[in-house]
Amino acid sequence: MNYVSPVTASSALETSSRAAVVASLGREAPLHYAFDALLGVQSGVRSVSADPRCETFAHTLGLAQVGLVLRSVRLSGGRTVSLVAVPSACWRAPVLHARILDLKWAVEFSGRRLVLVPESVIRAEPRLTNALLVSACDGVHVTPRERLMLLSHLAEVGGSASLEVCAEWLTGSTDPAGAVLRLVTERVLTIALARPIDLQSEVSLAAWR
Repeated sequence: MNYVSPVTASSALETSSRAAVVASLGREAPLHYAFDALLGVQSGVRSVSADPRCETFAHTLGLAQVGLVLRSVRLSGGRTVSLVAVPSACWRAPVLHARILDLKWAVEFSGRRLVLVPESVIRAEPRLTNALLVSACDGVHVTPRERLMLLSHLAEVGGSASLEVCAEWLTGSTDPAGAVLRLVTERVLTIALARPIDLQSEVSLAAWR
């Protein structure tokens, strides 16, 4: 499997005790955990919640126990869509495959767009491990002073800088790099996800993207 090792993860978050463990899950992370982590780093996503409407249709179609992950996602433009993570095994079972397509049509007929997301897409690397690494920082505390200091520095240098430089601006924090990634989970900042996250990864002000 091709995911980031705990050594790489800990080099990006030098003092975060959970980061290496969470990032090392990679393709072994439970589907719901992986899906939520990915949604948490998507710049166009504003909020993620349970999807009762979709759950009702799934239950009616006999899909309540097949491992689907159903989420209601509000996008930056204000539109809300349903996203469904579909385990790989469901695509290989003709009856389940047909019922999942019925779920899509039923939800869309009710007036909301539904997007089916294959498990293979969710577990693609390095995006998944990057997302898990960022999500591991959700509990890092960032003070108002640290937040304003970092955002001001980024604005002064054109809106982006490396993770290492951003962490250097927060030397008073108990977990400088973790604090930076915490602001990514809050969608205040974005970080490059096309390659494994390390101290040279580009961090940008979300509003400048």
